[in-house]
Amino acid sequence: MRILITTRGSSGHLLPLAPIGHACVDAGHDVRVAAQAQHRDNVERVGLPFEPVGDPPAEEWMPLMAEFSQLDLDTANERMVGDFFAGIDTRAGLPALSELVAEWRPDLIVRESWEFASTIVADRHGIPVARVGLGLASLEEASIEIAAPTVDRIRRDAGLQGDPDGKRLRESHYFTFIPETIDPGLEGLASVVHRFRDPVAEAPPPLPDLWPGNHDPLVYLTFGSVAAGAHLPYFPALYQSAIEELSNLPVRLLITIGNDRDPAELGADSLPPNVRVERWVSQDAISPRAAAIVCHGGYGTTLHALAHGTPLVVLPLFSTDQWENAAAVARAGAGIALDADRDSRRVLEVPGPDVLGELRPALERVLAEPRFEGNTARIAASIAALPPVDEAPSQLAEIAARS
Repeated sequence: MRILITTRGSSGHLLPLAPIGHACVDAGHDVRVAAQAQHRDNVERVGLPFEPVGDPPAEEWMPLMAEFSQLDLDTANERMVGDFFAGIDTRAGLPALSELVAEWRPDLIVRESWEFASTIVADRHGIPVARVGLGLASLEEASIEIAAPTVDRIRRDAGLQGDPDGKRLRESHYFTFIPETIDPGLEGLASVVHRFRDPVAEAPPPLPDLWPGNHDPLVYLTFGSVAAGAHLPYFPALYQSAIEELSNLPVRLLITIGNDRDPAELGADSLPPNVRVERWVSQDAISPRAAAIVCHGGYGTTLHALAHGTPLVVLPLFSTDQWENAAAVARAGAGIALDADRDSRRVLEVPGPDVLGELRPALERVLAEPRFEGNTARIAASIAALPPVDEAPSQLAEIAARS
């Protein structure tokens, strides 16, 4: 079976699809990943075959990013999903994706929920679609409501029947790695829901010994692969503030900043001896060994931590899903959400001193109070009880066969 995976290609959008892609390859299927040309390295890093589609034109998306700094969180999310993902990305990706599908004729398209060009191409060619969620059900539903009018206009321009309410977006089978203990409310979101887990390695890969002789608790701090980008205001100031707040605790503090920046920009050679800054370290090596993870609430990091039973301190930054994930972590007792300024902070505003001042006491609580570890252990057990992702290819084959 030929399976085409479609995604924007940035790490937060790609990585949730990678386990399904590898499971399909292992099951003997022919898999390709269609993503924006600018994200070739991300796709090649996860070891899946890459097919480039058009990048969003800078002259269209850069002015939108400039406007974001003046917007509140909810308005910015509407612009990002409705104008950027559903509009700019979709129009940019359609030509190359249409050509690829017409030439290769996949039996099934597996799309991430913020990639919309594939829904148009699939309808044009009569190809079934399965959707992989990138967050909680509430976020998925809100995203469909926001995206539907824009996607509808592009559908009609392509000569397809309209879909102003997003019915076509909802009715595909929905695959998620989030357990019911965190996200029970999926009614009406999809025709069928499939939950899986990404198998956890019995022996995690080795973690470099960055602190010879130091056995203090390991704390991992990451704001994801995007926050340090030059188009956002967080680097280096936010990272420096976090180091200042946390470095004098009796912990080993490991910070990753992504491949676009240099650890030297944070003065890596002059940091306290318990602090190490790296571009990239495998989360499979970190999460099983970390006593706590401090993050921005990105889907991948949050779910990965919970799967390993690692408590969290979540400082949301620039995307609605980060705030939703932070609230879900707090509701589940799996960590602390530093989200008191949700209604007052502009979307690209760096967290203020009052919020950053809560980092240290929040981490101290998470490390000291056993209830956080107990709650995350229960969530980890609920994730471990899900079917392994190795069973996803058979479900996808059934979808393709029925269609």
